[in-house]
Amino acid sequence: MHKIKHRVITILLLFLLGFISVFCTQEFLGKQVLGKSTTIELICSRTPTLAPEELSKNGRISYDRGQFDEARDCWQRAAVAYYQLKNETETINNQINQAQAEQALGFSPKACNTLLQIHGYKDACTTLLENPQQLQEKKEQNSQEFPEEDKQKLQKKFFDSLFEKSVGSSTKLIGLRSFGNVLRGLGELDLSNYVLLQSLNNAQSQEEQSAILFDLGNTRRALSNKEQDLYSRSGNRQNIVCAIVNAYAATDAYQQAIKYSGSSPNSLSTLQLQADLNKLSFLLDLKDWHNEIDRKENVFIQLFSKNSNLLKIKVATCKERIQYTDSNEPLIQNIGGEIGNSGSSRIQSWLFGQLSNNPIIQSPYINRLQQQIEGLPLNHTTLYTRLNFAKTWMQFQSLSETQYQQIESFLNETIEQAGGKKDKKLRDIRAESYALGYLGKLYEDKKQWDLARKKTQKALLIAQSIPAPDIAYQWQWQLGRIYKPELGKNERVKAKEIQNDLKDIKEAREAYGGAFETLQSLRRELASGSPDAQLSFLEEIETVYREYVDVLLRDEEPEQVHLSQARTVIASLQAVELENFLRQACPENNVQEIDKVLEKEAKTTAFIYPIVLEDRIELILKLPNKDKELKRFRKMVKRDDVEKLVEQLQLDLEEEYTFEAVREEANQLYNWLMKDVDQYIDTNYKTIDNLVFALDTNLRNIPLAALVVNYDKASDKVEYLIDKYAIALAPRLDIPSPTLLLDKKLKILAAGLTEPSPEVQERRKFSKLRYVDDELKVIEALNKSNNRVSIIQLPNENFNTKKFQSEINTLAFQILHLATHGEFSSLPENTFILAYDNIVPIKQIGDIFRIQAQNQLEPIELLVLSACETAAGDRRATLGISGVGVRAGARSSLASLWTLDDKISVEFTQKFYDQLINKPKQKKARQTKAQALQQAQQELKASPGREHPRYWAPYILLGNWL
Repeated sequence: MHKIKHRVITILLLFLLGFISVFCTQEFLGKQVLGKSTTIELICSRTPTLAPEELSKNGRISYDRGQFDEARDCWQRAAVAYYQLKNETETINNQINQAQAEQALGFSPKACNTLLQIHGYKDACTTLLENPQQLQEKKEQNSQEFPEEDKQKLQKKFFDSLFEKSVGSSTKLIGLRSFGNVLRGLGELDLSNYVLLQSLNNAQSQEEQSAILFDLGNTRRALSNKEQDLYSRSGNRQNIVCAIVNAYAATDAYQQAIKYSGSSPNSLSTLQLQADLNKLSFLLDLKDWHNEIDRKENVFIQLFSKNSNLLKIKVATCKERIQYTDSNEPLIQNIGGEIGNSGSSRIQSWLFGQLSNNPIIQSPYINRLQQQIEGLPLNHTTLYTRLNFAKTWMQFQSLSETQYQQIESFLNETIEQAGGKKDKKLRDIRAESYALGYLGKLYEDKKQWDLARKKTQKALLIAQSIPAPDIAYQWQWQLGRIYKPELGKNERVKAKEIQNDLKDIKEAREAYGGAFETLQSLRRELASGSPDAQLSFLEEIETVYREYVDVLLRDEEPEQVHLSQARTVIASLQAVELENFLRQACPENNVQEIDKVLEKEAKTTAFIYPIVLEDRIELILKLPNKDKELKRFRKMVKRDDVEKLVEQLQLDLEEEYTFEAVREEANQLYNWLMKDVDQYIDTNYKTIDNLVFALDTNLRNIPLAALVVNYDKASDKVEYLIDKYAIALAPRLDIPSPTLLLDKKLKILAAGLTEPSPEVQERRKFSKLRYVDDELKVIEALNKSNNRVSIIQLPNENFNTKKFQSEINTLAFQILHLATHGEFSSLPENTFILAYDNIVPIKQIGDIFRIQAQNQLEPIELLVLSACETAAGDRRATLGISGVGVRAGARSSLASLWTLDDKISVEFTQKFYDQLINKPKQKKARQTKAQALQQAQQELKASPGREHPRYWAPYILLGNWL
């Protein structure tokens, strides 16, 4: 929790401090008036006739006051004016500044376009990030999607050409360096690192080197944070190694920035302090992360043991990020891409040095920094340096009363400065909001609740007046925490405890509700951003959403409005996850609320929302009768215990000789999740035969079909949840408009691949799927047994991207069956299906189906992904399945959570299509996809040698279950 709150604030301050470092360099070069103080106070947007010099000066005034939109307008007009005067240098200077103001406003794509305009490219940012081949001078007319590694090479080649063309122009080189910061804001961290390294190679002075190294430290810090977040998702030690390597590289860059600025004849004292502060705050973050990891597993000691796994883990992905260190000895050996003995020893020594009694994490070091900061001249840069320092100081553990008083005094002085009490022209309302919010956080830490509330409310009012939602939600969240009562122990109130608790919980709900609504307004802007930026944002807001649900459901008998809102909040979190994965908003057309589907078309279906909180599991049940209210069930169990059980069960489900363990673990999870709900349905709604779940993150990699309802050891009889109910998953509160397949003639497009081309195999090894031909024959047989079914097949070499796209775009079909390798991950770049001639990433899947969606009136009814699997250890991996389904425009997706022998896939395919297509015709009955899946799994489970859930349970149905 502490790490998340700190990370939110750090990210926002790094944006602003990155801009300041660019300003500093421009001032030293004497190329820009940005650093000069002025008494002119003309408002650009209200004054149509201003000289370009005045426009430029007023841009700096507005920027210094935190009025970034006004600064952008000033610099934009100045750039146009200088362009008309054919003054290239000042045109570029103002375009660079305009981009910085756009970045400060959170408009990173616009900033990217502005910087590209310097080099003659108009509105080209999206092209640069998604299809850089189109920016090459000699491009193919019909360019196609490239593998991610080729795209990165083209992006680097593009920037190489810009640097070559910019040699001799200091202003263009500064603009390219500014690009490094903008790319970091876009979340394009590897490309940001590359551009900054190129800028470092072209630096013309120590001042420039120092400023670039500072920016490089910020990018590497972001890279380390990204790897830390990925490790928390997957447990993959590749991520933890890269997190440590990038942390080492970040602190090294900060240290060199300090060294170069200190040795410069024009010492950049402010930048030196910023680098010192960023290094300190990052080391504190690193220490928090280490403590958090070590509470769960002693991974650091394992990594740095005598026979360290660190020496054996491939680190090619983080290799390029640490080219520039303080030693000529390579940290990573070129051969094999492994960290060598020397490199491992250096990192081990460095890491333990940071995590032990590091002298820079001690009071004397802080006191020295405070003295230096208080000696700085009062200006906009100093304000944000003070904020960075206060935020870092507050992160220290076990502060003394004297230190609390020192921070309190320091922040009060910063509030006066930002509020313009010492210099009216200096007023910066964003900085004032931050300073007040930090002071509120200080009082929160000290449990001085009234003071915490007052300061936080004032910070919030300022943020809302700007308006600045990116700041406002932090203070709304903080207010929620301040009001949030602790169950069973109210530390703030000794008398009239219950009455005050009720008042506080009402205030807490309002504050958290405000944070939720603000984040909802921000989420659509995030959806088009980079996955790296989305990942960090998602990890942070998940905590806010869960704490809000916790407050909503505190009562023993929650009101219906609170149950409904809790469900909406978690559904919104799931929507954010999916939108972040897709990098676009979820489609709103042709969808129907599940509640209405239950009332009209699925009257034997119950909809269940399990929500895992820190100390309990909350379950919200919706039944098909519209007159019935939401029903709530609660199981008091710690989140850590749930996660441990789920992780172990997931491992045991995929193994062959774990039958006994699976029974016990799956029965325990049933008791926590479903026992009370199941008994309630058995007693009151015996007609319910289908369950639809909107699963919380931690539960998605477990097939609920395998939950054990009853286990009689004496008779060795097991009753699974699938024996009682058909089961489906809904990633949202609405689904694509439901229809029954029974009512339609069916055309099936079936594509299968035994093994890819030798060229693809050379890039990445895939095992041979020996029974794919048999699987396609099973589907072909449907054509003979049912005259309403027609089949089109693309076997092996015919399943190439060109042929596949052609068939998709020219045929109207209801079912798409893909028997090929594929992987589903929470990261789009790691989600793909395999065609004969190439790996097809998720974005290209969307491109392939875009024309099909325009030509075919009805969407695909069912997408079957056979032989695919979810990424090991990735707790959000099923996002990949949902994402592929959405990209393909399918109403439903059927996929497996883990890899099976493809012979079993043949058996399952035969049984599933028999139930879905042939049996309904024979029975003349309405058969849903969920029921067909249930019966196929029951038949497979009853087959000799297939009793273990690893064979029949991994198949899950997402989306429309009818």
